[in-house]
Amino acid sequence: MSDTLVIDSAQISRWQVQQDFDYNRELVGEGMTFTEWLKAQLHELFEELFDQAWQSEYTWWLLTIVGVVVVGVVVWYLWRYHPGLFTQVDDTQQAYEDTEDTIYGIDFDTAIISAVGHEDYREAVRLVYLKTLKALTDARLIDWQPYKTPSQYVRELSSCPVGSDTATANSAFRTLTAHFLRVRYGNYQATRLLYDEVEQLRKEVHHEP
Repeated sequence: MSDTLVIDSAQISRWQVQQDFDYNRELVGEGMTFTEWLKAQLHELFEELFDQAWQSEYTWWLLTIVGVVVVGVVVWYLWRYHPGLFTQVDDTQQAYEDTEDTIYGIDFDTAIISAVGHEDYREAVRLVYLKTLKALTDARLIDWQPYKTPSQYVRELSSCPVGSDTATANSAFRTLTAHFLRVRYGNYQATRLLYDEVEQLRKEVHHEP
């Protein structure tokens, strides 16, 4: 029986010169780096999209510049409208960098009376909290520092030896701190009722009648 398989060399030659059958171009050629292969692919893509010849080096630099601009715009947008993505925040601590929140050089009693008289209960709550920090510092129950957060003071007071009075003071101070944070940083509307509660909590912290 004769062999019926005949190779048409002329047809194969015609296929080889047609770009549609050039499968080797899809693979990284021998001796070609990945960067060179990627540049070649991008070059072909731009030729197909714009139907014109592009110099590979110009195409590569153009894409690099466009990519840098796009990344820069995305980063700027996220930084501008979602700044929390760029910072690591401990849920147990609150931002507390207001330099005016000092416990020294303030006549708290006079300032609190003035704030309540003007019905500025937000300021009154802040002053009551700072007055409490001052008293705890004077009693050496906490170590006040301008960079510390309210949560740190709660933990410091909680680390003191536990007794019946101490447990009550810790609970009152924790609640007082929560009210302060809600008013100061949570846009919570302070009222006379809230101020009265905060003042009562302050007395419980210091065991005042």
